[in-house]
Amino acid sequence: MPGQTPLPGQTPAGKTCPRCAETVQAAAGVCRFCGYDFQTMSAPAAPVKTNGLAIASLVLGIVWIYGIGAVLALVFGYQAKRQIDASNGREGGRGLAIAGIVLGWVGIGVVLLFLLFGLAFFSGASHATPVCGGGSC
Repeated sequence: MPGQTPLPGQTPAGKTCPRCAETVQAAAGVCRFCGYDFQTMSAPAAPVKTNGLAIASLVLGIVWIYGIGAVLALVFGYQAKRQIDASNGREGGRGLAIAGIVLGWVGIGVVLLFLLFGLAFFSGASHATPVCGGGSC
Protein backbone atom coordinates (compact mmCIF):
# COMPACT_ATOMS: atom_id res chain seq x y z
CA MET A 1 0.00 0.00 0.00
CA PRO A 2 2.85 2.43 -0.41
CA GLY A 3 1.78 5.60 -2.14
CA GLN A 4 -1.93 5.12 -1.32
CA THR A 5 -3.83 7.35 1.03
CA PRO A 6 -5.54 5.49 3.85
CA LEU A 7 -9.31 5.17 3.77
CA PRO A 8 -11.45 6.60 6.59
CA GLY A 9 -10.98 4.42 9.68
CA GLN A 10 -7.71 3.12 8.31
CA THR A 11 -4.21 4.08 9.46
CA PRO A 12 -0.93 3.33 7.69
CA ALA A 13 -0.37 0.49 10.19
CA GLY A 14 -3.85 -1.00 9.79
CA LYS A 15 -7.52 -0.21 10.18
CA THR A 16 -9.66 0.58 13.17
CA CYS A 17 -12.47 -1.74 14.12
CA PRO A 18 -15.77 0.20 14.29
CA ARG A 19 -17.05 -2.07 17.07
CA CYS A 20 -14.17 -2.15 19.57
CA ALA A 21 -11.90 0.67 18.25
CA GLU A 22 -8.81 -1.59 18.22
CA THR A 23 -6.30 -1.37 15.37
CA VAL A 24 -5.99 -4.49 13.22
CA GLN A 25 -4.02 -5.24 10.05
CA ALA A 26 -5.37 -3.60 6.93
CA ALA A 27 -5.87 -6.99 5.23
CA ALA A 28 -7.76 -8.49 8.17
CA GLY A 29 -11.22 -9.81 7.36
CA VAL A 30 -12.24 -10.26 11.02
CA CYS A 31 -11.23 -8.25 14.08
CA ARG A 32 -9.10 -10.46 16.32
CA PHE A 33 -10.31 -8.63 19.44
CA CYS A 34 -14.09 -8.70 19.12
CA GLY A 35 -14.83 -10.86 16.05
CA TYR A 36 -16.33 -8.05 13.95
CA ASP A 37 -16.56 -9.20 10.32
CA PHE A 38 -15.33 -6.45 7.97
CA GLN A 39 -16.75 -8.17 4.84
CA THR A 40 -20.34 -8.43 6.07
CA MET A 41 -19.93 -5.52 8.49
CA SER A 42 -21.58 -7.41 11.33
CA ALA A 43 -20.69 -8.60 14.79
CA PRO A 44 -20.49 -12.31 15.57
CA ALA A 45 -23.62 -14.08 16.70
CA ALA A 46 -24.46 -13.80 20.37
CA PRO A 47 -23.09 -16.66 22.43
CA VAL A 48 -25.53 -19.42 23.28
CA LYS A 49 -26.65 -19.36 26.91
CA THR A 50 -26.89 -22.56 28.91
CA ASN A 51 -30.33 -23.50 30.17
CA GLY A 52 -30.53 -23.18 33.96
CA LEU A 53 -32.82 -26.17 34.36
CA ALA A 54 -30.25 -28.32 32.55
CA ILE A 55 -27.59 -27.30 35.08
CA ALA A 56 -30.00 -27.94 37.97
CA SER A 57 -30.87 -31.34 36.52
CA LEU A 58 -27.22 -32.36 36.35
CA VAL A 59 -26.47 -31.16 39.88
CA LEU A 60 -29.52 -32.90 41.33
CA GLY A 61 -28.67 -36.04 39.38
CA ILE A 62 -25.25 -36.10 41.03
CA VAL A 63 -26.52 -35.22 44.51
CA TRP A 64 -29.74 -37.24 44.71
CA ILE A 65 -30.76 -36.68 48.31
CA TYR A 66 -32.71 -39.81 49.36
CA GLY A 67 -34.30 -40.05 45.93
CA ILE A 68 -35.91 -36.59 46.02
CA GLY A 69 -33.02 -35.11 44.05
CA ALA A 70 -33.25 -37.94 41.51
CA VAL A 71 -36.94 -37.23 40.90
CA LEU A 72 -36.26 -33.50 40.56
CA ALA A 73 -33.34 -34.27 38.20
CA LEU A 74 -35.80 -36.10 35.94
CA VAL A 75 -38.40 -33.33 36.07
CA PHE A 76 -35.87 -30.55 35.44
CA GLY A 77 -34.00 -32.56 32.81
CA TYR A 78 -37.05 -33.32 30.69
CA GLN A 79 -38.29 -29.73 31.03
CA ALA A 80 -34.85 -28.32 30.08
CA LYS A 81 -34.61 -30.61 27.06
CA ARG A 82 -38.04 -29.44 25.90
CA GLN A 83 -37.08 -25.76 26.35
CA ILE A 84 -33.73 -26.19 24.57
CA ASP A 85 -35.36 -27.93 21.60
CA ALA A 86 -37.95 -25.14 21.37
CA SER A 87 -35.35 -22.34 21.55
CA ASN A 88 -34.08 -22.87 17.96
CA GLY A 89 -30.42 -22.70 18.98
CA ARG A 90 -30.65 -19.75 21.39
CA GLU A 91 -30.12 -22.02 24.42
CA GLY A 92 -27.58 -24.75 24.99
CA GLY A 93 -27.09 -27.46 27.59
CA ARG A 94 -28.92 -30.35 25.95
CA GLY A 95 -26.09 -32.69 26.95
CA LEU A 96 -26.31 -31.49 30.55
CA ALA A 97 -30.04 -32.14 30.56
CA ILE A 98 -29.57 -35.65 29.16
CA ALA A 99 -26.85 -36.38 31.72
CA GLY A 100 -29.17 -35.19 34.49
CA ILE A 101 -31.95 -37.43 33.16
CA VAL A 102 -29.64 -40.46 33.05
CA LEU A 103 -28.31 -39.78 36.55
CA GLY A 104 -31.86 -39.25 37.79
CA TRP A 105 -32.91 -42.68 36.50
CA VAL A 106 -29.79 -44.23 38.04
CA GLY A 107 -30.69 -42.59 41.35
CA ILE A 108 -34.26 -43.92 41.14
CA GLY A 109 -32.88 -47.40 40.43
CA VAL A 110 -30.51 -47.26 43.40
CA VAL A 111 -33.29 -46.10 45.73
CA LEU A 112 -35.53 -48.92 44.50
CA LEU A 113 -32.74 -51.46 45.06
CA PHE A 114 -32.19 -50.17 48.60
CA LEU A 115 -35.92 -50.45 49.29
CA LEU A 116 -36.06 -53.95 47.79
CA PHE A 117 -33.07 -55.21 49.79
CA GLY A 118 -34.32 -53.44 52.92
CA LEU A 119 -37.74 -55.09 52.66
CA ALA A 120 -36.18 -58.48 51.96
CA PHE A 121 -33.82 -58.14 54.92
CA PHE A 122 -36.40 -56.96 57.42
CA SER A 123 -39.13 -59.35 56.31
CA GLY A 124 -36.64 -62.23 56.42
CA ALA A 125 -35.41 -61.22 59.88
CA SER A 126 -38.88 -61.50 61.42
CA HIS A 127 -39.33 -65.10 60.18
CA ALA A 128 -35.90 -66.31 61.17
CA THR A 129 -35.66 -69.58 63.05
CA PRO A 130 -34.25 -69.43 66.56
CA VAL A 131 -30.60 -70.31 67.02
CA CYS A 132 -31.27 -73.13 69.45
CA GLY A 133 -33.21 -75.11 66.87
CA GLY A 134 -36.92 -75.47 67.69
CA GLY A 135 -36.55 -76.73 71.28
CA SER A 136 -36.48 -74.61 74.34
CA CYS A 137 -33.33 -72.61 74.84
